[in-house]
Amino acid sequence: MPTTAFTPAQHGYHFANYFVNVIADVPGVGKLQTSGRCGGMAFSALDHFFFNLKLPPFTPADFAPARVPPDDHPLARYIYNRQIDSFLTLTAAKFVLWSLAPDGPSFFSKGVRRRTREDEWKRLRESIDRGVPVTLGLIVARDLGNLGRNHQVVAHGYDIDTAGGKFIVHLYDVNWPDQEITLTASADDATWQESSPAKEQWRGWFVQDYAAHRPPDNLAQPPAGATKGLELETIEKNETVTMRLKRLSFFNAQQPGLQEPAALVFSVNGEQSRWPASGTRMIKHGKKVQLRRAIKVKVKPSAQLTITGRPVFDDLQAEIEDFDYFALAPESRPGSFSLRFSRDEKWGRGAHSVNSAGSAGGYTLDFAIEYRKAK
Repeated sequence: MPTTAFTPAQHGYHFANYFVNVIADVPGVGKLQTSGRCGGMAFSALDHFFFNLKLPPFTPADFAPARVPPDDHPLARYIYNRQIDSFLTLTAAKFVLWSLAPDGPSFFSKGVRRRTREDEWKRLRESIDRGVPVTLGLIVARDLGNLGRNHQVVAHGYDIDTAGGKFIVHLYDVNWPDQEITLTASADDATWQESSPAKEQWRGWFVQDYAAHRPPDNLAQPPAGATKGLELETIEKNETVTMRLKRLSFFNAQQPGLQEPAALVFSVNGEQSRWPASGTRMIKHGKKVQLRRAIKVKVKPSAQLTITGRPVFDDLQAEIEDFDYFALAPESRPGSFSLRFSRDEKWGRGAHSVNSAGSAGGYTLDFAIEYRKAK
């Protein structure tokens, strides 16, 4: 069985995902309620794995009666911030798109079933074969009202039962700590069956973007006692950060005469600004656009400021069919960029100029960062 060095017992948390639901911003969708902090637990477990650090050895008994760290504990804040990070990846759009997509193929789409078995299975195998565990987004929802029922786990191995014709993924499911869980389907199965005690069934799954962050040093701080119902927003004073969009300059030196329609969206921690406001504009090499727009967000001192830009996919079915774009590494997606700044970096305060990814054609965005410290 191809596998990685990651194991649930050694590299997973020893408490389950009993966090009180939180509200998160999903790019292009807005606010939604999640089932605990599965993405944050998956991302933070991988952070410790990749930095060769041990997770804090807490058990549910350390946090009785809530069974998880209270919201004012550094570990809870860290998991919360990584939860938000998991929704700020470009692949997080698949939580919405796949929930709305059909199971089987249609005129416009492969469907969730084929996307999982053909595209995502290949991505998973390639990563596991390199010894790199990945985060999976599991899909069960069929409408926007049930997005919170989707789930995030860590995949650390896979197997193929040739005789039985089954595909098997080995998981760390944050809802079932210290257990080896599998996700199994044959080529003809309508769903993927999880071996957890709850026997969950999933329509399909995809490999999520993930970038490792070094965990803070204070996560093993002894709990002072649960603070039931405390809102995270009251723990840290937010700081106001403003990104002022100044200028777009388009380039395509290899085909300077080419003209084509385009639209872009820029995002700061989920708050977006679109160019143009609707529809598309014709662009060509050397075209410059004055933007004169601003995106203002509030950010916690312990969080990250994430700034992204990418082409707009207005047509839902077209975007469902264009998942090859999201299958690329973020730095390789044509017409996109992604930047991160911390408070220690003064949120990137000052003037910036960033080029989009891609070969011949792309754009340069000039912008500036301003912020006001919390008092």
